[in-house]
Amino acid sequence: MWRRLVTLGVLVCAVGVFIAVPAASAATPQQIYNDYADNYRLDQSYSKADLTAALKFAALQGYPKTGVQGAIQQALGAQAVKTTGGLPFTGLDLGLLAAGGALLLVAGAAMRKLGHARK
Repeated sequence: MWRRLVTLGVLVCAVGVFIAVPAASAATPQQIYNDYADNYRLDQSYSKADLTAALKFAALQGYPKTGVQGAIQQALGAQAVKTTGGLPFTGLDLGLLAAGGALLLVAGAAMRKLGHARK
């Protein structure tokens, strides 16, 4: 009887260890930030779920995208974050869309005028 009880206890502990180990080995966003802060790069390998959780972590949201968030995005396989350059919004796209819309309105009015039956 004691053998069965001891065997059952060992089995329950073994199953508990296999269930608890993956949850305990998950990295926290703070651990990921500490890894980045020591030399400004991620030295450890983290799971995709850990990196995604770190991106959503509110305490890391205030840091610039070129810092820890940029390193996390690069680790996730995202494109490198552009730090400088780029053009400001000039309104060219808006002007082209307005011109295209006006052209369509003129074409529609002309088709309506030409499409009426003449008496």
